Amino acid sequence: MSQISQISLSQELTCRPLDTYEEILEFLKDPPSWRTLCTELKPHSQQAIRNVDINKDFGKTFLETPQTFCHYMTDTEDLVERQSIKKLPKTLVCHDMANGYHDDCVVDGTNDHEAYTFYNWGGIDIFCYFSHHLVTIPPLGWINIGHAHGVQVIGTIITEWSEGSTFWENILSSEEKMEEFANALVYIAKTLSFDGWLLNVENKVSRPRELVAFVRLLHGKLHAALPHPLLIWYDSVTVAGHLNWQNCLNEKNRAFFDACDGIFTNYSWSENEVRESAVAAGDRLTDVYVGIDVWGRNFYGGGQFNTQEAVKVAHSHGCSLAVFAPAWTHEARSDASCDVDMFTPKVNTYEQFLLRERALWGSLWPYLNTKLPCALPFASSFCRGQGNKRRFYGEVISPGPWYNLRHMQYQPNSSHGPHGYLLSVLENIINASRHGLFKDKAEMTRCRRSLELTRSGLSIKDTKKSSFDSRSESQLSVVKETKSETAGEEDNTIPVEEKEEKNENEEKSTKSRKVTDAFRNLFKITPSKDAVEQPEQNTAAAGAGADLDTGAEASDTSMIQTSLNLRLGQNPKKIRLGLAPVPNELECLQPYFKDSFIGGSCLKLNPSDKVDPAHRCVRLLHCDFPIDGDLIACVVTKNLSNHPEQYLNVILRVLPASGAEMKIVLFGGIVSEGKSPPASGSSVSYILPFNCNPGFKDIQKYMMLNEPGFYIPVENHFGWNVRYYLVSGVGGVGGARVAGVDCRTGRAEGPILLGHFGLCQHSKVNKVFSL
Repeated sequence: MSQISQISLSQELTCRPLDTYEEILEFLKDPPSWRTLCTELKPHSQQAIRNVDINKDFGKTFLETPQTFCHYMTDTEDLVERQSIKKLPKTLVCHDMANGYHDDCVVDGTNDHEAYTFYNWGGIDIFCYFSHHLVTIPPLGWINIGHAHGVQVIGTIITEWSEGSTFWENILSSEEKMEEFANALVYIAKTLSFDGWLLNVENKVSRPRELVAFVRLLHGKLHAALPHPLLIWYDSVTVAGHLNWQNCLNEKNRAFFDACDGIFTNYSWSENEVRESAVAAGDRLTDVYVGIDVWGRNFYGGGQFNTQEAVKVAHSHGCSLAVFAPAWTHEARSDASCDVDMFTPKVNTYEQFLLRERALWGSLWPYLNTKLPCALPFASSFCRGQGNKRRFYGEVISPGPWYNLRHMQYQPNSSHGPHGYLLSVLENIINASRHGLFKDKAEMTRCRRSLELTRSGLSIKDTKKSSFDSRSESQLSVVKETKSETAGEEDNTIPVEEKEEKNENEEKSTKSRKVTDAFRNLFKITPSKDAVEQPEQNTAAAGAGADLDTGAEASDTSMIQTSLNLRLGQNPKKIRLGLAPVPNELECLQPYFKDSFIGGSCLKLNPSDKVDPAHRCVRLLHCDFPIDGDLIACVVTKNLSNHPEQYLNVILRVLPASGAEMKIVLFGGIVSEGKSPPASGSSVSYILPFNCNPGFKDIQKYMMLNEPGFYIPVENHFGWNVRYYLVSGVGGVGGARVAGVDCRTGRAEGPILLGHFGLCQHSKVNKVFSL
C-alpha cells in the first residue's frame, strides 16, 4: 500500500473536527464511512432515582456523613421511590481534554489501555464533546456508549476572537446563509446519529438580533429532524452583541435561552447569581445548567476535590449541572498538590486515575440522579472499553493491550462508596500520614490497623455525633459499634449454617477495644452513649502483610463506612482537599483487568476486606424492566483459585402490578445430596439454574431464533460458569417490573468474578416449543 493510501485510510478511520466552512461543505458531499457504525440512543425509563434518596442518612455536608450507594440490607431496605425525569434537574458532562481527539478518535482503537475513559454514565443525562475547533464532532465511541446508557450526546460549535467575529458577520449577512449553515449542522448530527449542539459564541457579534434568530432557526430544525434533539446556549455574548459573560441567566442573555433548550452558565458565579438564575428561569428551572469547572479556575469552592461544594449550591436551588472537564482526574495525576503519589509512590498512574475518579464522582454522586434502563433484552459483561488483553467467551483473541470506547459495555449504575480512600483537607492527610501511615519492608505505604478499625467501626448513629477539631490535644478514643436495629429480622437469602455463623459473630461483637490517638489530627470520635463496644480483631489479620480475605469479623453496621469526619467551615473557598489511599480497603464492585469473559475487564465482587468485613450485599443495577410473560436470565461467574467454594446469588427485585415486592434469587451455589438452597417464601423465591433441565434445549432454540444477540454458549473451557435461569409466573395480571438487580456472595469471605449478566423476555414459549 502506498504512503498516500495509508494516510487516506488513516484519515477515513479517524473521527475529526471541522475547522473551516469549506470543511463543513466537504463533509456534506462526502461524510465519513464510519457513520454506518453509529447507534441511536437507547430509550430509558421516564422515571429516575434521586441519589439523595438512596441513603436516608445523607448529611448537610457530604464529607461529614460519607455515603454508601452500593450496599443494602437484604430484608429491611425498601426500593427507592422513583421520580418523573421531567421534574428532576439534569447533569451535563462537558468533556474537554487537551483540546480533544486523542486515542478516543481512532475508530479501530489504539494500544494505550490507560487512556481516559468515563464510566459513571448512570448519573448523567447529557455528554458534550468539547474542543476549540469550529465544529467539534463527537467521536464514534462516545456517541455509541453514551447512547447505550440513554445519554444524549452533543457536539460543540465554537467561534472565538476576531476570526469568530468575521465568521458570524458572513453567516448572519443573509437568511439564505443562515439557513444553509443551520441545515449543515442538522445534517452532520443526523448523519452521525448524535443529538445536537452546544453553541458557544465567544466573540463580539455585529448582528445580535440575527444571531438570536439563527439560534431559533437551528433549534427548530434540530427538533424537526432528530429523535432526541438538544441545543444548549453557552453564556458568553449578550443580546447586545458584546462578549460579556454573565455567570447567570438574566435579561442580557434571556433571548438566547428562550430560543433554545437551555443555557450553560459561565463558571465565575456566586451563590446569589445561582439564586437569581433560578428565579429568572421560572418553570424552566432545570434548563439552567450551572457551570461547574472541575479545574477550579476562578470558581466557587476551588474545584478539583472541592467540586462538590459548588455542586451542592446548584443542587440546593434545583438547577441542572454542567460539569466541565472532569477528565482532570486523568490529566492532573502528576499535580503534587493533590496527587496520591506523594503518599504512595508505588501506585502506578492509571491506578491513581481510578482512585481519583472514584473519589471525585463519589463526592458528587448524592447530588445526581440515576437513570433506569428499561429495554429488554439487556446484557453486559461490564467491559470498560480497554484492557491488557481482549477476550471472547473467556478465550484470548488479542494478546496485547487495547483501548476502544465503542466496545465499552453497560456499566453498573450503583457502585459508589467511600472505599479505599480518604478525601480530606490536605494538611490533615499529611498529619495522618506521619502518624497513621507507614512503610513496610517492601517500601509500600500502608495504613496502621488502628485507622482501618476506626473507619469500619463507626455506626450511623456515631457519624452523626462525630466532630473534628484540628487543635484538639491527644486523647484516648474508644470506638464503639451499635448493633443494627434490624439485626433480629430474618434474612431469607442466607443459608441456615451461615445464619448460625452470623449469630456467633454478633455475640463476639460485645467485646470492647480501644483505638489510640495516633490520628488526632485527622478526626476525633465522640462515641455514642448507646453504643455496644467493638470486638477485638484477629491478631494475625491485623499485620500489614496479612491476607485481605482472612481474619474479618462480621458486622451489621459496616454497611456505612466513615472515611473522615470533617467540618468544612463557613468559607469553602479556602479549603483544599487531598486524596490518600487506604491500601487494605477494596471496592465492593471492582473493575478486574486480569481476566474477563467478553472484552477487557469484568467485575470482581469483594465481600470483605481488612477494613470492612461485611460488604457481601451490593447493588448492581437500578432498573425498570417490564415483565411480559416469563424471563430468561444469564449469569456468568468465575471462581478465583484461593476461594473455590465462593458462589454468587443474583437477586431480582420485582414489583408486581399489585401487592408487595418480591425477591427472585438466582441461586449460584452447587446443589448436592443433603444440601439445597433455602426454601422459598411468600416474598422470596429461589430459582435453580435451568441448564440441566430437559426443557433447556427448547430455551436454547428460543434464544437462537428470537434473541440471537442474547444467547451465549454454555460450554466454556476457561473456567467461566455459564448459568441460565427460567423465571416464570412473576408477571401476574397487569404485568410487573424488575426494579433492581442485586448481588450477594454465598460466603462471607473471598472474592468472585462476575463476567456477564443478561435478562430477556420469554413470551413465545408455545410457538418455539412446537418446532
